[in-house]
Amino acid sequence: MSYWRNLLGGLILWAAHFVIVYGIASVLPGTQAAVVLVLAITVVVLAITAYLLVKTVRAMRAAVDDLQRWSTKLTLFGYAMATIAVAYQGFAAALT
Repeated sequence: MSYWRNLLGGLILWAAHFVIVYGIASVLPGTQAAVVLVLAITVVVLAITAYLLVKTVRAMRAAVDDLQRWSTKLTLFGYAMATIAVAYQGFAAALT
């Protein structure tokens, strides 16, 4: 189970962030409170992603075979893509 959680962790974080931000934007459209909440949620999710990135880099150093090394590289790619997606959709709120 943790294998799949690691591989899909980036997508799970991005999806959770998307749902929360979309919900905030739907409930509080165009208000300053919505902008502050979206930015706060974005910073929290980026901090979680950074922690998981560091944890995955440490796991890659401890990988014993090629399959483990490949899966941790794929996990790193997922977290990197999630970081970009979360930053893109979250900090767009700062422009409003």
